[in-house]
Amino acid sequence: MNESDMNALRLRIMAALDKVLDPEIGESMVALGLLESLTLSPGLAELLLIPTSATCPMADQLMDEAGCAIEAECPPDWRIEVDMDWGLIWSPERMKPALRQRLGWPEPQA
Repeated sequence: MNESDMNALRLRIMAALDKVLDPEIGESMVALGLLESLTLSPGLAELLLIPTSATCPMADQLMDEAGCAIEAECPPDWRIEVDMDWGLIWSPERMKPALRQRLGWPEPQA
C-alpha cells in the first residue's frame, strides 16, 4: 500500500469513526475529542482513545465499536488494535468547537 492509498484509508477510517457515537453522550467520538492517535502501518491500524472520565463505564463498548468501524475500512488481513489510555485526561477543550457551542460549553480561555 503506497502513501496515497494510506492517506485515503486514513480518511475513510476517520469518516467511519466520526459515525461512532459515545454511548453515554450520544455524540461522535471524533467530535468529542476522544481520539488521541490513529497510526497506520502496512497490515496494522492502531487507535488510542481517551475516556471521558476515569471511571468511564462504556469504555469497552466504545473500543469495540471503534474497532469494528476501522475493521470495515481496512483490508481483511489487517490487524486492528484499539486501546484506551486511562492516564490521559479528557476535557471539554478537546471537543470540536461546533459541538462545544451546541452543548453550551464556554470557549477555552487563551
